[in-house]
Order: sequence, then structure tokens, then C-alpha cells
Amino acid sequence: MSKTSIDGRALKQLLGAGVKGVAQNVELINELNVFPVPDGDTGINMFHTLNRAWAELDSAADAKASAVAQRFAYGALMGARGNSGTILSQLLAGFAEGLGDTERVTAPLLLAAIDMAVERAYAAVSEPVEGTVLTVAREAAQSLHGGLSIDGMLQTLLANAQAALEDSPNQLAILKDAGVVDAGGMGLVCFLQGIQEHSCGAPVELRMPAQSSAEKSAPAGSPVEAYGYDVQFIMRGAALNVGKIRSDLEELGWSVIVAGEGRMIKVHIHVENPALPLDYAFKSGAALDDIVVENMQLQAAAVARQRGRQVAEPKPAPAAVIAVVEGAGMRGVYRDLNCAHIIAGGAGKNPATEDFISAIEQLDAEAIIILPNNRNIELAARQAADLVEGERVSIVATRTVVEGVSAMIAFGDAGDGQLSPAEIASAMREAARSTTSLEITRATRSTTLQGLDIRQGDYLAIIDGRMSAAAADIKSALLDGLNIAGAEGKELATLYYGGGLSRAETEDLIKGLALKIPSLEFELIYGGQALYPLIVSVD
Repeated sequence: MSKTSIDGRALKQLLGAGVKGVAQNVELINELNVFPVPDGDTGINMFHTLNRAWAELDSAADAKASAVAQRFAYGALMGARGNSGTILSQLLAGFAEGLGDTERVTAPLLLAAIDMAVERAYAAVSEPVEGTVLTVAREAAQSLHGGLSIDGMLQTLLANAQAALEDSPNQLAILKDAGVVDAGGMGLVCFLQGIQEHSCGAPVELRMPAQSSAEKSAPAGSPVEAYGYDVQFIMRGAALNVGKIRSDLEELGWSVIVAGEGRMIKVHIHVENPALPLDYAFKSGAALDDIVVENMQLQAAAVARQRGRQVAEPKPAPAAVIAVVEGAGMRGVYRDLNCAHIIAGGAGKNPATEDFISAIEQLDAEAIIILPNNRNIELAARQAADLVEGERVSIVATRTVVEGVSAMIAFGDAGDGQLSPAEIASAMREAARSTTSLEITRATRSTTLQGLDIRQGDYLAIIDGRMSAAAADIKSALLDGLNIAGAEGKELATLYYGGGLSRAETEDLIKGLALKIPSLEFELIYGGQALYPLIVSVD
């Protein structure tokens, strides 16, 4: 017999089955990302979003349907990661809002809640794109009508979501070019499929997989993160490889200096954990001498006292910056540019809305500016800004970490107190827009995209988010990318290397590039980012 209503316990079971449906298909969803790049993580983002929602709900014993929906939606809002996860969280928030205050969900109330879910999700996106998860949700909702039972409604919802998903390549050309359906839409279909199967009586195990925690860093304003430790020592040994030691140490910290040759070299490095460079040097087989470790926070306080003044309680800054940054070297760059709080982020580790909220709450500043440094992080950042009381948070929508570096330089230039927070944010946006970003990575599959024939393993050049060149070797991809980016008319290319690429290999690349583009000056900085051997700013 078809159900005419369900209580909170039954709703919890259905939502849990939906989470399970996504959890079982994470890799399938990831593989549908349009760009064949190694950080295609739609499935991971949606899973983390829903797993946080389930964690909020799992221990609760609410029998009231509206309370269950509200708890689940709150968890999703806090855990939302990436654009797909954030849109999904808005769908769930609209669903909870549509249920209002009710003990049981009836078919008419379910219909109203689904309509509200779609309305809220569309409202959350400034420029909705059809052919995405939004379209799948809308077309599935439009298929429903008041004469259906709850079971019939869930069955119809899934069937039409699947039809909308299959049609997504006809609405979005980039999907058709890549030969895939929308990944976010697939995630929603998996969620609905889990719900519908459970509604029909199919056995679903509701114990969720453990959530893998994203890498997080302490706020840059904390004693260790703000200054870190200054570590100096001498390494003695036979035929020490200065270049390798320098390259290895650059992966551990910043402000690295390795001087000397042969049997004795002097090392200087700033690190968050002083044990790391000492352990590295010890395990290399070298004898250590003249070891100095200084806490730079305490050092700064001592200098202040010597100048006849105590270190006062910090006053609220007029503006402070939160940035999402991957890689030890790149985080060092942002620290040096006075970024107040760094949230570590990378492939499969997009920060959640609650990570931004936590960072905002830790900062004592009149205004806070967030640099997401990735289009797939921007929505979560904006959601966090909307959920924080007051209007002191603004978003500078940087697409890459090098756009963020340009924005941070502008932030420093505006730090004389003459500009308002709004004017500082505006200057940062202008600086970010003036920077051309070039990212080099490897293709994870063969495809044709945006006019490029891409083979698995090719090096890809992505310029300002657009797939622009593909080549069998990194040198050709980088050169093609620079030419397409108009490097001959630019002055400086700054290469941040990581992703397994060594400093020596990068220096060899620069030697070849300098011959091809003699008018361009090159600068080399260790970034330490994963999966992207090179991230380049062209100015």
C-alpha cells in the first residue's frame, strides 16, 4: 500500500539511504568531470557534504519530520564543499524550509518542499547554468503533481531526474564535447536513487563510511603560523648534493638558503615544525653542527621590549584576508604577504563552509576578505559569508592561487590605512583580473574538449580556467601555453613548481623558454602544490 505520510524516523532512513547512494558512486561521479584533470572531485565534494549532514543527524532521535530535515540541512550547509556540494546544500535547506513545522510529511507537503528546494538552489547561484545539477533538480520537480502518493512521487522524481541528466549534454555544449553527462547532476540522481530504492523496500546499509578529514592549517595569526621557527645548521659529509638538499628542504618550509659545496653546507630555513629539517638532515647521513632553533614569535616580542615598549594586545585590523592555498611553499608566499588565515585546500580537499566560518570567527578585524583561489570553492565561501552575522565579509573571486598572490600584493599596497575595506577589496579584484594564470597538469583520460584532441597522459595548459593546449611533453605544453597567453607582450613569468617537478628540472625548462621568448623575464618559486607541476603567473 502506498504511503500517505511518513514521520521523522522514516525520513531519516530515506535521507541516510540517499547519502549511501552517493557514497557508493563517488568515483563514478568524479570521472564525469568535464575537464580530464586529476583534481576532478565532484563526487568527493558531494559525499563530504552529505556525510557531514548525516553526522549531524545520525545521533539524533527526532521523531518530528521537520526537525530531521532541519538538522540534515544544517549539517549540509556547514559541510558544503565545491559548487556541487554547495548547491546540494541549498536544495536541502530549501526542502527543510518547505516542510515548515510538521510532525509528518504528507504528499502535498513533500511536493511543496521539493518546489522550495529548487527555488532556493537557483536563488543561490548568481548566474545559473542549464544542463547542470540545477536543471536536473528543476525538471525532476516539474514532473510531480498532487495526485501522486509519496512512493509514486519518489519514483517519478528519480525517473525524470535521470531523463534530465541524460539530456544534459544537449543543453551544455561542453558536456557534449567531452562525451559526458553533468557530474553534479549524476550525484543528485545517485542521492535520489538511494532514497527511492529504500522507499521500495530494497535493503540499504545505513552505516556511513568514515569521513576523511581535509588538511587544515592553523590561523596565520597564531604564534607558530605567524612567525614559525628559524632553523639554522651546518651539514658535514662527503660530496653533499647542494641542489637536491635545497629542493628537498623547499618542500618543508620557506625562506630556504643552502650555501656551500662539497663537504660542508650551511642551511637556513623557516618552518612550522623545526623537527622536520633536522630529521631530514640527520637521515641524509650528514653530521650536524652549529644547530640554532629560534621561535620567531618570541624573538619579535623581545625586540619590541628592547625598544622600550611591551607587546600590546593586537588591535582589530581594518581588514584581514583568508585564503585557500595548497602547498608548503605557496603557503609561505601568502604568509610573507600578510595573509591573516590560510585554509589548506587541494584536490579532494576543498574546504567546507564551516571551515570558512571557523576562520572568520577567529579573526579580529573590522572587515574580512576571502580569496577562494578556485571557482569550485567560491560558492562555499559565499555561503559562509551569508551565514555569518553582519556584513563584514566580502569575496574577491580569485580563480587560481597566482591571482590570489596578485590580490595579496594589492592588499599590501593598500595597507597604509588610507583606503576603506571596500576600496581595498576593489583594488584586490582589479589586481587579480590583471594577472594571466597558466596551469600545467596531466590528462587523466582521452577526450576532445574545446577543440583540443587530448590523450590520456598529455600535459595540459589551462589559461584562466580554459583548456588551451595539450602536448606529449611538459616543455611543449608550457611553451604553447605561454604563447597563447601572449607572453611575448608581457614582462614577467613567475613559475611556482610542485607536483613532483624538481627545481633543477624547472630551471632546465626556463633555459629553453628564455631562448624561445627572450623578451620575457622568468622567476622561479617553490610552490609545493600537488597534481599541478607548474602554476604560472604572466604579468
